[in-house]
Amino acid sequence: MKIEMMTILETKNLNYAYEGGKNALKNVSVKIPTGCRVAFIGPNGAGKSTLFMHFNGILKQTDGEVDYNSKKIEHSKKGLLELRKDVTLVTQNPDDQIFNVIVEDDVAFGPFNLDLPIEEVRKRVDDALKMVGMEGERKRPIHHLSFGQRKRVAVASALAMYPKVLIMDEPTAGLDPEMVYRLYEIADEVNMNGSTVIISTHDIETAYSWADLVVVLVDGEVLAQGTPFEVFSMKDVLDRAGLSVPMVHALNEFMSMNGRSNIYGRTMSTVLLNMRRGVIPGTLYLMRPGYEGKVYGRVGVYGSASRTFVEKNDVEIQFGFNAIERCINDVLDGNDASIYLDEILDHVLDRKLLDVAAHGITIAAEELH
Repeated sequence: MKIEMMTILETKNLNYAYEGGKNALKNVSVKIPTGCRVAFIGPNGAGKSTLFMHFNGILKQTDGEVDYNSKKIEHSKKGLLELRKDVTLVTQNPDDQIFNVIVEDDVAFGPFNLDLPIEEVRKRVDDALKMVGMEGERKRPIHHLSFGQRKRVAVASALAMYPKVLIMDEPTAGLDPEMVYRLYEIADEVNMNGSTVIISTHDIETAYSWADLVVVLVDGEVLAQGTPFEVFSMKDVLDRAGLSVPMVHALNEFMSMNGRSNIYGRTMSTVLLNMRRGVIPGTLYLMRPGYEGKVYGRVGVYGSASRTFVEKNDVEIQFGFNAIERCINDVLDGNDASIYLDEILDHVLDRKLLDVAAHGITIAAEELH
């Protein structure tokens, strides 16, 4: 029996024209399932940013409908205030949404305007700044920050709202590689807390491995929406969108056509598992924040609480980003590895271990106490 997922955001035949007559969105109909991780892909000018601004009511459609929790978005002051308590948008350019002078003041602005107790506002600011690695910059003037740092402040301001839907428009643009991985780690953490996470990206490799749902937008129209495997199997859609096939997907198809594997992996390590036949995997050791005992092999960290612990205690870490994937690679090479992992992110690890298990290889995961 097919289980029908709840829909948190939906557009029905959505049309939008900018002043001057340009049709930016044309009959856009999309459904965003609750608790889903969604990647919108497509060329520049496809309408992704315009669509996102409809999701939280910045723009009002020319025609059609936008629903949140099965109710039409009301473009009244009260209606938009209620919507933006739940649906937050991080724009491409952080300077479009940062308007306070000091970092912590900007992050506190949203929660403060929800009339929360000051202790709760402080907690939200502390948590958000820790998640983006900016707690040490909280007193700095924003105009002294780099573009990437300002982008992290913008993300922190959105996180401080504890959104039910977090929308990030090209969130990795202008960030260094390590912060790109940190951002997806943050997205996983927000998602595991029950929020829906929506991004637009030109990084098709990440869209393939990270997203549950991929939507292709070109010239204001939806060309396809489905699982990463479904969408990236549509060669005609990719051609129209000017998109290439992710390397992982291409390897999946190659191995399938050559009879090497009929199981499709989401990441490079799972795609190449059949080349590791005969290797006896090591053990993956899990550690929670506070663990100070013996570690085995190289050590990774994943999750904001775990990061805070290892940084405060000067724990030596080899894998500071993309840690789950890199620890699994070590284990598949026959070595032991250890990872500090927030308990709320266990499901992210479980999903990757199940991908490996589907290829007939079981990785033993043991929690250290």
